[in-house]
Amino acid sequence: MSGVISKAIHILDLLVPHGSEKEMSATEISRELDMPVQSAHRILHSLSEHGFVAQDKKSKKYKLGLSIMKYGFLMWDSLMFRSLARPFMVELSQKTKETIYLATRENQEGVYIDSIDSPQMLKISEPIGLRLPLYIGASNRAILAHLPSTMQEAILQGVDWTTIPSLIPLSKEMIQTALEIIRSRGYAITSGEATDGTTGIGAPIFSYDNTVIGSLNVAGPAIRFTPSKIESYGQQAKKYADLISKELGFRNKIRWSE
Repeated sequence: MSGVISKAIHILDLLVPHGSEKEMSATEISRELDMPVQSAHRILHSLSEHGFVAQDKKSKKYKLGLSIMKYGFLMWDSLMFRSLARPFMVELSQKTKETIYLATRENQEGVYIDSIDSPQMLKISEPIGLRLPLYIGASNRAILAHLPSTMQEAILQGVDWTTIPSLIPLSKEMIQTALEIIRSRGYAITSGEATDGTTGIGAPIFSYDNTVIGSLNVAGPAIRFTPSKIESYGQQAKKYADLISKELGFRNKIRWSE
């Protein structure tokens, strides 16, 4: 199997354009890579089925497909996301003096992709790359609340609530109620779910295609998060999350019923 994957990668590398779009026939590819033409046909057929290459109906030649572009744009979005968000994270950190996280969604989980530690001695410091289900923690729930309702249902359906990695009991009904409040209020608040004695506040970030791409979060020891500070930090998180969304091209056109 690894040999087939290696050959597929070599074919994709061969079709990478250099200045202009590149097209090659299966015979040309097999000759260039010194592989049997039957193998080239078989691999090209599989790549075509998944959109990684496309065949011109007239010339029968192959070029890179839209799936390559899709994954390229996703990587670019991720890099651009972090780069654009960073100055706003710094400003939010200066205003709150608490730890700031930037999170994104990967399938049914939320992942921390950047952070700025609090300057205070007592602080929260979770590792970059930490991932949890989208229904646990403010950073993740802020994302879940703004996914299409059908996707929310698919994520929550079938969860065994007795085995989830939450420090406090959760249920589907509790989460659904929380999602409604988040959409109404504009940000999520959780305490002691992922880490004991902590409070997190998360506000959603939207991309140019009007979909939720991640969240901006303020987190710290629960003892410092008084009701007045939670309100203040929530508004600040929402303000800067909205500014990041604007930088990403978001135009405030969401359809919740999808």
